[in-house]
Amino acid sequence: MLRTSSLALYVLALTASSAAFADGSWVNIASTDGNAAGLSNIPGVPSDAVWVPNQFNNPLIGPTGIVTFRGQLFGTGIQATAPNNSHIFVSGSTGGAGLSQIARAGNALPSNLAPGLICNSTTGTNGLGSTHFEAGNGGILITGNLNGTGVTSTTSPFWMWRDSTGTSNYILYRGGDVFNGLTMSASAGSPQYVNNDGNALVFSSFTGTGVVTTGTAANNGGVMWMGPTGKSMVIRKGDAAPGFTDGTVFQPDSFGLQVNGNGVVLSGKLAAASGITTSNDTVYMTNAWGGSLQIFARKGGVIPGYPDLTFTNLAFPTTAPVTFAARPLMNDGTIVFRSNLGGAGATAGVNDIATFAIKNGTCTMWMRKGDSVPGVSDAVFSSTGSSSQMNNNGMYAFEGVLCNADGTSIANDPVTGLPVVGASFVGVRKANGTVQVIARQFDAVPGIAGATFSALSGSSSLNISDAGIVVFSNNYVTAGSNNNPAVFAWDATLGLRVIAKPGDTNFTGTPANQFTQLGGTAVTGSGVGSALNAKGQLVIRAGDTVSQIYTIAKIDLGPAACPADLTGNRVVDGADLAALLGAWGACSGSCPADLTGNGVVDGADLAALLGAWGNCPN
Repeated sequence: MLRTSSLALYVLALTASSAAFADGSWVNIASTDGNAAGLSNIPGVPSDAVWVPNQFNNPLIGPTGIVTFRGQLFGTGIQATAPNNSHIFVSGSTGGAGLSQIARAGNALPSNLAPGLICNSTTGTNGLGSTHFEAGNGGILITGNLNGTGVTSTTSPFWMWRDSTGTSNYILYRGGDVFNGLTMSASAGSPQYVNNDGNALVFSSFTGTGVVTTGTAANNGGVMWMGPTGKSMVIRKGDAAPGFTDGTVFQPDSFGLQVNGNGVVLSGKLAAASGITTSNDTVYMTNAWGGSLQIFARKGGVIPGYPDLTFTNLAFPTTAPVTFAARPLMNDGTIVFRSNLGGAGATAGVNDIATFAIKNGTCTMWMRKGDSVPGVSDAVFSSTGSSSQMNNNGMYAFEGVLCNADGTSIANDPVTGLPVVGASFVGVRKANGTVQVIARQFDAVPGIAGATFSALSGSSSLNISDAGIVVFSNNYVTAGSNNNPAVFAWDATLGLRVIAKPGDTNFTGTPANQFTQLGGTAVTGSGVGSALNAKGQLVIRAGDTVSQIYTIAKIDLGPAACPADLTGNRVVDGADLAALLGAWGACSGSCPADLTGNGVVDGADLAALLGAWGNCPN
């Protein structure tokens, strides 16, 4: 069975061979089965090239289903080791099917962006980072290193932006770039988010005239935008702290930056000659409520709207009073976070953790340790787990942890060592404030006889689409095995179901036993996810570690695309009209353009397509 192919070759093959779900069918983008088909037509790739097993990195999916990933190849002129075998590919980048190459290690960057240099590190190894970033409009940011005459380890890092059209490329940053007379330094993998305009938010260190490295006068770093049209400073270390007029300055952190469009969330510490201690030095600020930076949370400070509660440290990191949900800044400016609670209104170990949403300075508590959990009679809510995510329609998906009513951990069975009741769960908080448990540890797994869920905290790679589709990965337990990886989906209409599980053969042609999907690390700077896009299209990496075959596959979990959407981009437009006219006449075999099902593509089908013109219903 042909498994490594361009997307076009799968349209017919997978209709018959893919496992069909209520959601749709998995479509393979590429598989490492040693078959060169589908690669020989890509410019710059040798005709005998084959995929290297187990070397697919971080597949992301754009708003129309385009998938970006890094893969390694072997073939004529491609070295078996790192210097030129890594490539970043994108599917369907020219409006059709197939793979296109964005960048290749050991080669020059596209558009002559760095003349005379190649994409390798100064030690001659692969220069393409395994982490890339995709914006909500399909633009792509890749990071890596360059090598060539005059390049040093300092000037080697680069970030390249490929815009949403796929036709324009820009260098956003080169190591050693100068901004306002200051020499910048940021690592190749530093950007956390990139917005639709190609602007990446990053912390950079500075050297040069006037740079101070110690004390309250330190100014040797700053948070910056770096984009196709240039660089700008958001806030520099040593700048006056927003809201202070007494000489207190701000020292931004080099981590934890958040982006949605031009809105940012960032953290750091206050510094002053006096009055600042380790109990009140950490602050969080945003510009999402009017354009100017303002502090919305301060360690030891009163929580807005809750005068008897204060922000205090979480157990990890020990100095941080706030931790964020993945994609915490929403389109409307709402910021979702979790904090430990201090003050007269909190009792340690009983009700001292809560999840909040804050907008325009107004804070709302969503859930708190000690709260009852709907459908759970033998335990109360303890806290959210390490994975949670918000959509733009007010629904929050999270991993929950349960405890006894007195705040103590749930006891373990003395024989099995397992909790007596499910100590963790996946749940959603809906826009109306109601909480629903969708999967609980030790519950039966739907559709798999004799299987129960393993612990659901800390390993779920949780995603949620704007349509309210939740996807998570987790192991399940059966009588014969305790670590069976599977991927699950839930929505209010179809409920909980398994969409990929061990033994499925539709991915590799052999029994798959490995599934990887990105969660919080696959978010964009445009308010949507990029492992599960806003419309509910999901991309994962599946594999059979026994046969060493690995696949990148996608599925549409959203509402069925309208039949007239022949190109699958969830909008009926000129491309669909061209596809219909190209199929005009009597049908032979599969005939998607025959919208009326009468065996011929004719005026009736044209009328049906024109009647469906525009965005498909969500």
